[in-house]
Amino acid sequence: MPTDTSTTNSAPINWVCSGKFNFTTGFSATKQEAMIANYAAFIAPLALYFAVWQGLEWSWIQVAVASLLTLDMIGGVLSNSLGSMKRFLHSEQSLDVGRLAKLVKSKFLFPLVHLQLFAIPVFFEAPWTYAYCWYGAMIGSICILHLLPLYLHRPIALLFIMMSIILATITYAPTGLEWLAPIFMIKLVLSHGVREEPYRPSIDS
Repeated sequence: MPTDTSTTNSAPINWVCSGKFNFTTGFSATKQEAMIANYAAFIAPLALYFAVWQGLEWSWIQVAVASLLTLDMIGGVLSNSLGSMKRFLHSEQSLDVGRLAKLVKSKFLFPLVHLQLFAIPVFFEAPWTYAYCWYGAMIGSICILHLLPLYLHRPIALLFIMMSIILATITYAPTGLEWLAPIFMIKLVLSHGVREEPYRPSIDS
């Protein structure tokens, strides 16, 4: 894996992690990457509330839990897919980072601690099998992904994502949160699990 800056079709690729680690953006994020990671996800719960949730008989606690889950899932997909985060997640550079950063970088421990779907049967009318099955599907997908050679990671991860979208439409899903499980899979299997080149603009902004 390269540890310096290279260029592919006039698109600079930079694997060098410099500066301080950021939980939402990784290393050396541009202003645009930071904006996406820290603010873009807030659009989702607002849109869902006015389009769907306000028509449901939810308590304020349920709205709050759904909003937090939405922010976590959408925000996680965006953060993990940033070039600045990919630079950290898949770099072989020796880094002196804290426990939180080591957790984020872990291929298996980071997905394992994602127990958010277990909030669904606690706060909504949903069976525990919903959380157990999707959590198991995510862990199983991660394990299979990392048993395969690198060049197959992207298509296999996308296969798992497409299967999860199909399954979400034909199996039980809580009303108003039908999209949650597939995005949970996207966050951890595709965004976090698949290596992507950390592109960077020629002139940082």
